[in-house]
Amino acid sequence: MKKTLTAICILFCFGCAQKHVDPYVPKTRDYPVGPVTQDDLRRQKEAQQTGSLWQQRNAAHTLLFSDARAFQTNDIVVIKIEESANAERKADTTMSRTSNSQGSITSFPFLGKMLGAMTIDGDAASPDIEGGSSGSFRGEGTTGRTENLTGTVSAVVKKVLPNGNLFVEGHRVILVNDEEQHFYLSGIIRPIDIDQNNIISSSKIAEAEIEFVGRGVMSDNQRQGWFSRFFSWIYPF
Repeated sequence: MKKTLTAICILFCFGCAQKHVDPYVPKTRDYPVGPVTQDDLRRQKEAQQTGSLWQQRNAAHTLLFSDARAFQTNDIVVIKIEESANAERKADTTMSRTSNSQGSITSFPFLGKMLGAMTIDGDAASPDIEGGSSGSFRGEGTTGRTENLTGTVSAVVKKVLPNGNLFVEGHRVILVNDEEQHFYLSGIIRPIDIDQNNIISSSKIAEAEIEFVGRGVMSDNQRQGWFSRFFSWIYPF
């Protein structure tokens, strides 16, 4: 009886567990901290000073003001993704080349006697050689691309850099009808750019890495099959 109850509990736990279309491993990014400068040491010393009613390290927990902005490791900041890209490129190339050549052969060391006996309309044979070549090329190409990405992701402060900037990283996984969507974002932000609602725009993130990918039936159907991709790869025309 106990074994049966244990098996039922295990199955129940598996049924409640979060499912993924494929095995999922969250992406992580290790941001290296650069060398510490004298200005960084001065800021750290000022932040550690005591005796004042206002202290930067207690900004999020002060009783005088209610400041919910992220300042320390493991704090949460909301990032509003507003990314757009518009690129256009056009190239036009025209090339033309023409050459002419003309020559006359008046002496053949080995065929002199034979040519000397030949006449054309009563005149001695004197072969002339003429040649010419021409070529032209014209190429024209145009490419354009427009992308827009909007969304909201909550990120966690992973590191506080010596100069006070914050390295943040956030994930969001959405599963709807066996279609899985992944948001990933990381980068460097300045605490001064965070508004009073603890929100910052993605345009103010330095060294940002923003990814939005999908997995599932719809994403698979939008991709060409491996057999067709193989023939597209070996087909030279």
